[in-house]
Amino acid sequence: MTATLAELYVKQGLIGRARDIYRQLAAQGDEAARRRLEELPSAEAGIAALTELLERVQGRRGNH
Repeated sequence: MTATLAELYVKQGLIGRARDIYRQLAAQGDEAARRRLEELPSAEAGIAALTELLERVQGRRGNH
């Protein structure tokens, strides 16, 4: 598990896998990994955006 592998995952859109690697590296005391982990988008932000989009679509369907 390396930061290079984590960044490959990020580039592929596999943020969850990247976060797992960075968590392991941070737990071993890697400060750069801890900082990068904080920079990565969280699943909560994506879920919130999708929930908002779903609500808008449902609202439009209800107005027809």
